[in-house]
Order: sequence, then C-alpha cells, then structure tokens
Amino acid sequence: VEASSVGGGADAQPRSKAKLLDFYNDAVNDELFAPQNRPYMAQAYRAWKKDQKTERERAARSAGAAEELDKHWLPESVISYPFVLSAATKARILQVDAQQQMHEGVNHEIFAALMNGGRLNPYLVLRIRRENIVQDTLQQLVHCPENDLKKPLKVVFEGEDGIDEGGVQKEFMQVVTRELLDPAYAMFKEDDETNQLFFNPHTFEIGLEFELIGLLIGVAIYNSIILDFPFPMVIYKQLKGKKPTLEDLIEAQPQLGRNLKQMRDFQGNIEDTFGQVFQVSYEVWGNVETHDLVEGGGSIAVTNDNVHEYISKYVEWTLMGSVQKQYEAFEKGFMRVCGGAAIELFTAEELELLVCGNPTLDFEALEKVTHYDDGFEEDSPMIKHFWEVVHAFTEEEKRLLLKFATGSDRAPINGLSSLTFVISKNGTDVERLPTSHTCFNHLLLPDYGTKEILEEKLRTAINQAEGFGLRKANVDADADATRPLPGAGRHRAVWRVRVGPGSWVRAELPKRLD
Repeated sequence: VEASSVGGGADAQPRSKAKLLDFYNDAVNDELFAPQNRPYMAQAYRAWKKDQKTERERAARSAGAAEELDKHWLPESVISYPFVLSAATKARILQVDAQQQMHEGVNHEIFAALMNGGRLNPYLVLRIRRENIVQDTLQQLVHCPENDLKKPLKVVFEGEDGIDEGGVQKEFMQVVTRELLDPAYAMFKEDDETNQLFFNPHTFEIGLEFELIGLLIGVAIYNSIILDFPFPMVIYKQLKGKKPTLEDLIEAQPQLGRNLKQMRDFQGNIEDTFGQVFQVSYEVWGNVETHDLVEGGGSIAVTNDNVHEYISKYVEWTLMGSVQKQYEAFEKGFMRVCGGAAIELFTAEELELLVCGNPTLDFEALEKVTHYDDGFEEDSPMIKHFWEVVHAFTEEEKRLLLKFATGSDRAPINGLSSLTFVISKNGTDVERLPTSHTCFNHLLLPDYGTKEILEEKLRTAINQAEGFGLRKANVDADADATRPLPGAGRHRAVWRVRVGPGSWVRAELPKRLD
C-alpha cells in the first residue's frame, strides 16, 4: 500500500509504502478475536466460509458472463479483510480451520471404522528410532493421509518410556530439523555474511528430503512449535506466489546482490567496464560450469540498454531456476499440510512469524505468566533477584536466556505472555550453574542466596550454553535422584554438564532430555 501527500505538483512528497502493522485494528484483534471470545471466533469463521463460497459462485458466473453480478455485494466476515488482522489472530483462525477440517475428516474415519472394524486415532502418531530419525520420519509423513497431517502430533521414541505431553514432540522437531539442516546432508548452503540457509543447487539429496522439510514446517505450525529455520524472506514470498526481486537477492546473498546492484546503478559504459554476457558461471565440485540466461547468452553482451533484463534473469535463475526441483518438493510438502484458504490470510512476513516465532521479547509479560515449583514462589527473594537481573539484561542477553530455557530465542507468535514457563528450585549449591529442560520451557535455578552470585552464574550459563554436552554420571546417586520431575512423568538422573573445555558441573536432569 502506498501513501503520499494530498495533491500533486512539484511540492508533492515522494510516495512511500505504509507498514502492514499500521492497518492492524486493535479493537478487532484484542477484543473481538481475543482467545476467550470463542463464540465470536466461531461466528466469524462460519461467515468467512460463506463469503468464500459466495466469491467462488460469483467468479464462476462472471467467467460465463451469463448474468450481471451484484456490484454492491461485500463480504460479511471481518476475516475476509485480513489486512486488519494481526499475525496472532490469523494463527488462531488457522487453528480453528484445522479443527474444522479434522472434524470433517473424523466423521469420515468414524464411518470407515464402523464399516471396516478399524480403530479411530485422533492424533498424528509418529514412532521413531533415534538412530534413524530422518528416514523414519520421512517414511511415515510422506505417505500420511493429508487429513491426518493436521491432527495433534504425538511422538513415540522406540525403546523409551514416557508420554508425549508436548515435550517429546518439541524435542523431536528440534532433533530432526537439526539433522536435516546439518551440512553433512548438503541440502542447504549457508551464506557467510547472513548465516541464512538457502537451497543447495548441487545437493545429492532427492526431492523427498525437501518435501519432508516442508511437511515438518506445516506440522509444526499446526502444533504451535517454533522452529529455528534461518531462511531468507524470499522463500516465504515464493510460498505466497511472489516473484523474487533484486532486493530479495541482496537479503539472501548480499555480496552477489550488491554486485548486481552496483552494475545496475553504474553511470558509465557497462559493457566496457564489466565485460559480462548473459551467462552465469558457477563451480560444482571443483569444476566450473555455465548456464545461459537466455538462448545464446554466451554471445550476448550486457550493455546499458539490457542491464535490467540481465539482472532480472540472473535473480530469477539464482533464486528459482537453479533450485527449482528443491523448491517444488519443499512447497509440495508445505502445501500438503497448509494448503487452503486459511494460510492465504498471511503475508510472507506473517508466515515467517508463524514458523519462527516473534522476535519481540516482552519479559515483563513473561514474568506475569511464569509458574514456580519445588520451593520457589513468586515472592521468594531469589525469584525477585532473578527478575531484577533479567530485566537489566541487554536485548542480546535476553535472547540468550530465552534460548537457554526454551530452545529458541524468539517468542511464540502471540508473544511471551502465551508461553508456559516454569522456574524450579534446584538445591542450594552455589557452585552449580542453572540448567534447563528446553522441551518443557523449564528453568532449574539453585537458591544462590545473593543477587551477585545469581547474576554471575546465570550469565555464565547463558553465554556458554551453545554446544552443551551431556554425559551420564550416576543414575542411582541418592534418594533425591528418583524424585519425580513435575509434569515429566519420569524420574531424575544425575548428569554431568559440560560448560567449557575440561569444565563440568553436576546437574539433575530427566533421564532423557525432553
């Protein structure tokens, strides 16, 4: 949307795009679509589905040109005007849409179960072997019926006890995505400047692995699991059907994008200065290969007259043509889960929020919703010290703390106020560092006695958390080692936690990190 000053002429101000956030309506999002206002949500959803049906009928009649359409018709539901809805509101609508589709699918399953004597399962259950996590996930998800993909996820790791109440599925998502993004698979290339990942044009992996990435993102969306996918915005734009631009290339591959921009903006003779042709040269496993951007491109010089066409072709090939098979497989997997009218409500930027979470961190809101356990209470001195220290943290330190405690440095799409966060007392050993169960958003904090010791230990933990190693020390250490962990359904074991080269601390963690 573009905005400019009223009037024209020489005094008119240059046009600039208004921000999407400027159109969000607070009354609609915070009151009408508040989480507790389910009756209105259901009413608006039904009206929206009716609007969609009417629009399809009007489109069909218009194509036939057999009758004149009512020019004064307007959609009834607020959902039909998505620009006023926040990303969080759209996420709730997506959940309602998924529930409706699952309800329709369950009715079919009930009938089939009655006719065939089968069993009805309301969950998407994955049975996974840790040592074969990628292949097991691939085989089960790729061949899963589409209606089942939108069911609540339950993960069972073969040979391990425990009921998935949210922690196991989060751990599963973290592990399988980390495996798929591992450089050893060579499915993605990391940009040295941005550390973002883009499809590798020269990967040996077949399309199914990329389809699995799309499927996992879709399943994560419907289970409100934040994923750490450092993709450039252009991937989300392509999912919304937008063609990549030079600005997208500058974000995804800055060095290449800036070089092309420099050529485009050059005021002298482009042909003599740059000496380029309509051809791309690239290295594949030590060999230099070429690709013609147009037919006979190797003999067509880039000039001042055709430089814009050259850049457009270069961008299109780099971000689309060279990775077409990889992207199409990825899109296929994503659309198998998320294809439909509800996902069309989101812009590309909102879609990234849905996948990766909200970068805005409101720790005041997190403090209001935090629960305390194992001897800590809201007014405990150590808890008061904890929040004083945290609120004084820099933005980067707050992100490190959030990643240490939850596994992600971003908030859910609805903000930190929607996060289930627990702080438990973990003894009084002042030498022990804080530990966490990221899959349960559970921070274990010793009662250090003083604010100064707390601040020192907390800073040490969050700054050295990257690459933590875990080694089993002694399962039968003492009676306390078998005290049930609240909400985990398992017993504690004693572990040694590596916090640096040759540096270990004793910590009580679940037998399996979930």
